[in-house]
Amino acid sequence: MPTIAMVGDIFLQEALPQTAELAAVAEVLRGADIAFGNLETPVSERGTPIDKWINMRMSPALLADVTDMGFDIVTLANNHMWDFGAVAFFDTLRCLDEHNLPYVGAGADLDAAWDAEITQLGEVKVAFLGGASTLGPGSAAAVGRPGVAPIQVSESYQLDPPASLEQPGSAPYVFTRAWREDLARAIAAIEAARAEADFVVVALHWGVPPFWRPRFQDGLADYQIEVGHALIEAGADVIVGHHPHSLQEVEVYQGKPIFYSLGNFVFHHNQGPVRETPISRNAPYSVNVDRRDREWSETAVALAELAETGAARYTLQPALLDASGNPQLLAGDDARALIERLDAMSPKAHIAFRAGLGHLQLTADKSHT
Repeated sequence: MPTIAMVGDIFLQEALPQTAELAAVAEVLRGADIAFGNLETPVSERGTPIDKWINMRMSPALLADVTDMGFDIVTLANNHMWDFGAVAFFDTLRCLDEHNLPYVGAGADLDAAWDAEITQLGEVKVAFLGGASTLGPGSAAAVGRPGVAPIQVSESYQLDPPASLEQPGSAPYVFTRAWREDLARAIAAIEAARAEADFVVVALHWGVPPFWRPRFQDGLADYQIEVGHALIEAGADVIVGHHPHSLQEVEVYQGKPIFYSLGNFVFHHNQGPVRETPISRNAPYSVNVDRRDREWSETAVALAELAETGAARYTLQPALLDASGNPQLLAGDDARALIERLDAMSPKAHIAFRAGLGHLQLTADKSHT
């Protein structure tokens, strides 16, 4: 049966070393019929950094390492694709075309950004799409405007007066909701892909990294559940998420998995411009830009094995990024610990550990184990 390998964020700043650890990772990707990930950077040596906290860019010379590792298609819908403006954005599209690396989630206008990439895997026709709710300034594609496929989000804030009296300075609760027109456009793109394909994969750049969340509001943002459920209802078979740079929960909704975040996959230390804290000129808060711990290094490769009917079964290959940001597969007790932690944080899914892998049960929650 054909297999799709899905991963999180990809960001290279130097050539990948020729190590046994990376060769083993590449073997997993190449062993799949299609490997799909989020290219978290423009591929260019040109452009001017836009006004934001972190501007990321990758040399075109490193793109061969991405394809050599086994990637067959990437999504460009993320908050860094416009970091060096339109010049670097269009350089990226040209570089990918020159390397025969298909992409989704970005284009010369809104329709192009939401176009699906459809490929035949044996008897199964598979469609790939990408969208982003985390958007750099000016990066959202629109009618007649280039950029990434957007699902923008509105926010509102609720204070609890008694709690504020007792805990002055407490953070408000942040409510989030997707823009109606953007969600409708995403649904239409998935419905169109569903009409042509047997299996639909949707990559979403969304969510909140751990240190950006109030401690009492841990987990998912409201809009993620809203959007994830709506896109499954529209015909998506699997949603693969990224952006929080850490593993987050898995949900099975209507028998379909939502991997809210698979974390970083290859993520090197950024060598581009990084603004000194505060985060921006008008931000009153700051963060430790050097924070790196195991939570931000854990990752997994989600493997979907497809039947001719379009049904799928899912396994998770656990991995860990080394100090340079390159992945290495986990085995034994280390693999078990990662899968058990992911299962524990996933109240609406059950992931069992067997033979070195996580095995996702396609029922609604743990009560069906």
